[in-house]
Amino acid sequence: MAYIRKTQQAIIGKKPVKGFPVILSDEFEVYWLSLNYLLEKSRSNSLSSVRTYSQHLCDFFSQLEIDEIPISSEFMTEDYLLAYKSSVIDRDGSGKENTENYASQIIRTVIDYFMWLESEKFTNNLIGESSQYRIRIKRTNRGFKHPLTRALRRNRIALSAPRTGWIQVVKNFGPKNERASKRFQLMIDWGKTAGLRAFEACNLKVIQMPERDAVQNAIADGKKMYIRLTVTKGRQPKVIPVPPLLIKHTWDYIDIERAELIQSFHKKARSKYELYNEPKEVFLSEKTGRAISSVAFSNSIRKAFLEAVEAGELSASERVWCHGLRHNFSVTLLKGLDKEGVPRPEAVGRQATRHGSEEAMEPYLSERFNDEFSDE
Repeated sequence: MAYIRKTQQAIIGKKPVKGFPVILSDEFEVYWLSLNYLLEKSRSNSLSSVRTYSQHLCDFFSQLEIDEIPISSEFMTEDYLLAYKSSVIDRDGSGKENTENYASQIIRTVIDYFMWLESEKFTNNLIGESSQYRIRIKRTNRGFKHPLTRALRRNRIALSAPRTGWIQVVKNFGPKNERASKRFQLMIDWGKTAGLRAFEACNLKVIQMPERDAVQNAIADGKKMYIRLTVTKGRQPKVIPVPPLLIKHTWDYIDIERAELIQSFHKKARSKYELYNEPKEVFLSEKTGRAISSVAFSNSIRKAFLEAVEAGELSASERVWCHGLRHNFSVTLLKGLDKEGVPRPEAVGRQATRHGSEEAMEPYLSERFNDEFSDE
C-alpha cells in the first residue's frame, strides 16, 4: 500500500517549507511523477491543499498496487474509475471518506493528475476531449468536467434495484475461466443473498466459515446460520444471518477451486525458488493469488453486464452493478417483511441490512412497492 511521508525541510521556489508530502510505494520507492505534480500544484495552491491532493493520490496509488495496473495500462478507463469510486464509497471506515462527495473529490484530483501527465507527455491517449482518449473530459474555463467528479445532489433520483433475473443473466457472462467463474458467481451470491458490500465479501476469511457438519445440519433443519463480519463499514464487527446453502457452496469453492489455485501458485513459487504464503481470505485472484480487490470484483460485474447488453440478453436500462446486489437484497428483504406483516419493517430492515439510519435506506423504501420488482 502507498503511504505518505512529510519532509522535515524542503525548498519550494525560494521558500523553506516544512511538511511537504511525498508519496512512497509499498516497496519504499518515491512516486516521482506525483512529486513533480505536487510541486507544480504548490505554485498556485496552499500547502494544506497540496497535502489534500497527496492524500487523494495516495489512496488511488494504493488501489493500483493492489490491482497491479499501471496508469498507462489499457484497463485504465472510465469503467475502472467508476469501479474505484464505488469502492471508495463502500469501503471500511466512517466519516467523509465514505461519502459520494468525498469520492468525487478524489476522482477530480486523479483526473487532474492524468491531465498533467498527458500535457507533460508522460502518457498517450489516456485523457482528452475526443474519442481517441480512453477517458473523455470537457475542458472549461475553470478546468474540466467529468460525470464522476460531480457532487451529490440531495434530490437525486434513486437507481432502480436490479431484478434477480437480470443478476442471473450477468452471472452467465462472467469470466470464461472455470475457477474464476465459480468465484465470480459465488461472490455475487454473497452480495445478493447475504447483503455484503463488495469490500466485505473481498475480506471474508476462511476461518469465519462455520464447520461443514454444522452447515449440513442447518440445511437439514431449514435454519439459517450466522457469521461474524470483522471488516465492515463503520469498523464495528457485525453478526449476520446467512443461508446455510450459500456457506456450503462456499466450502465447495474453498476445497476445490481455491485449493487448486493455491496449489498452482505454490508450484510457480517453487519453480522460482520463492515462497508463496496462502492468504487468509476466501476469494482469491487468478492473476495474483492474493485476495481479490473490490475494484476488480466491481469491474468484472460491469464487464459481464456490458457483454450481456451486447449479446441482447439485457437492455442498457436493465442495469446490474456491484452495489446493486445489495440493493436487490435490501428490497427483497423489505418486500418480504411487508408480506409477512412484520411491525415496523423499516426498523427491522435497517438492522438486517446494517444501515446507520432509516434515512440511509431511502433508496429502497419506495422501490419495495414496485410491483415489477421480483425476487424470482
